[in-house]
Amino acid sequence: MTERLAGEEQEVKERIQITYYFTVIFIAIGMALIFFILYQKIEKINLFIILLSASAGGIPVGFIGAYIDYKVSVLRFKNRGLGQ
Repeated sequence: MTERLAGEEQEVKERIQITYYFTVIFIAIGMALIFFILYQKIEKINLFIILLSASAGGIPVGFIGAYIDYKVSVLRFKNRGLGQ
């Protein structure tokens, strides 16, 4: 019985396709926003500014996009009738 349920779960997981469109969009927006703010203060581009904008803006704001992508995937999963 448990083997059958495990097989069904694996089959359902294979049908789920998570897209990362919102994650990429939100990472780009976060990086651009922080980069713009830092560039206004420092007025020169260097590796530190690029890395700081990626870690301070891209990663935290990207989590918002990842959460949206997750919710969209769950909604698609339920609409296809695969959910319980």
